[in-house]
Amino acid sequence: MKRLALLATTLIFAALTPAIAAKETSPRFVDIEKQQQFDDQAMAIRQEMKPGGRFEFVTAEERHSVEAELDRIAALLRKRQGGELDDDDRLDIYAAQETANAILTQRDGRRLICEFSAPTGSNRKVKQCATYADRMRAHKETRNYLRETFGKSPSAGEKIDGL
Repeated sequence: MKRLALLATTLIFAALTPAIAAKETSPRFVDIEKQQQFDDQAMAIRQEMKPGGRFEFVTAEERHSVEAELDRIAALLRKRQGGELDDDDRLDIYAAQETANAILTQRDGRRLICEFSAPTGSNRKVKQCATYADRMRAHKETRNYLRETFGKSPSAGEKIDGL
């Protein structure tokens, strides 16, 4: 009986493993699986990094890094010229893809951030959610308001809008 239960558990686990592995935990903004469409993808990402885009809060250093990774991927894909990529090139592409995706995921304006906090006068915590873009805009507006209200200029080396 124990063997039958162990066998059934093993079969269920084996059947569910591919489904669990296939489920993505975070979106992939740079995806070379669609190699023919990579140039369109890269152009769309560059557009979204401009002010008002999905990735508008990417810092200048991060923007430069993403641009470099996109250019590196494009160069490696052009090098292929219809043939298969060797293992080193494939590894370089995946590393560049992961670097760009990590930056873009962190600075995604649509990313939902939730926190539990107790309102003033209460001990009961409430879940409050806002997108990354909303939080960054509120932070920028607050800094500008305080700067105007108190008439102080930012101290040396301090960035006004956090970018």
